[in-house]
Amino acid sequence: MSDLYPLLFRFAVKADAHYDVLSRRVRKGLGIAPPLRILPYRGYGTPERVVIKARVLEERKVKPSRQRHTLLSSAVASYKRYMTREIASAHVAVRWGDKHWEGTTDEEGFLELWVPPPSGVRSGWHMVELELLSPEPEGVQRVSAPVRVAGASAELGVISDIDDTVIATGVTDPLKRAWALFLTEHRGRLPFPGVDAFYAALQAGASGTADNPIFYVSSSPWNLYEHLDEFLSIHRIPIGPLLLRDWGLSRHGFAPGGGHGHKLDKIRGVLETLSHLPFVLIGDSGQEDAEHYRTIVREFPGRIRCVYIRNVPGRSKRGAEMASIAEDIRANGSELVVVDDTVAAARHAARAGWIRWEEVPEVEAHRREDAARGALGDRG
Repeated sequence: MSDLYPLLFRFAVKADAHYDVLSRRVRKGLGIAPPLRILPYRGYGTPERVVIKARVLEERKVKPSRQRHTLLSSAVASYKRYMTREIASAHVAVRWGDKHWEGTTDEEGFLELWVPPPSGVRSGWHMVELELLSPEPEGVQRVSAPVRVAGASAELGVISDIDDTVIATGVTDPLKRAWALFLTEHRGRLPFPGVDAFYAALQAGASGTADNPIFYVSSSPWNLYEHLDEFLSIHRIPIGPLLLRDWGLSRHGFAPGGGHGHKLDKIRGVLETLSHLPFVLIGDSGQEDAEHYRTIVREFPGRIRCVYIRNVPGRSKRGAEMASIAEDIRANGSELVVVDDTVAAARHAARAGWIRWEEVPEVEAHRREDAARGALGDRG
């Protein structure tokens, strides 16, 4: 029976896509169908090969955060983020310099196009233009999709979890998780103290000019992409591609559910694409990050410099369990370091030669400032 599940899910996804097409035709005939939009995501790759990512959706007109001042307005914005209508089989043109490609969205409206960049492209961020060719291209604005190219100047890559690693979400508590995802504005949430300075130091690397790429993985849905992206920007946390999860019905099943194994696929994709770089992995003890990172260390021997696990008070694994994971990681050529805060991680990274020692006092200063803001917020 289990062999039938993939076929059933694929059939259900196709049926859902056909329903969306029919629904839009009816609403368009009634004059109530909203316009379409292209939502660009951050892509990544090397001077030889990059992925360009986006999604084609109906425009839901979510109010900007500065115009949302009540719990009700936040709830309405969250509803609009989640209740999206995706456009399957949309035809999108991609332009980068003198190069031009075309791609088609899948049943869930996603565009994922692997292409060779223009010759001579350098490390860093590049903007790629996206244009909707069909359906209904009239009035749909062209957008720019950022693409992160990691070239020879990078010393290492960084892959970080988001939930309870960068930002407190209470992911193991269903009520706190729901509140964080649906009713809390990013301007009212704070990152863990010192994260911005520590990640900036990792990005700069040992040379101070490395421009190392940083990637963020999360169990949050793609519907929260803009929300999380703005959070990183507001708190000056180094930007990087966000690798999120498709919630609801998909060809792979129904999510959320079934743990967080999807993160492994995202991490594998990054490591396989940026095969010239070693990596540092950062997570927390509240979920399965340590187990997942152990799997990655086993599968990519010699590629993982270190695994940092932030200790989540009250939700840490048993000492014997974490010790066993640490031993396994050491046996495969890396190390696991459990830390209570970003300062401890920064000191270890400086000793290992991955960041400059002069960045450690900066991390300490940011930790104090962030902790003070958090205390004021708790009292407020």
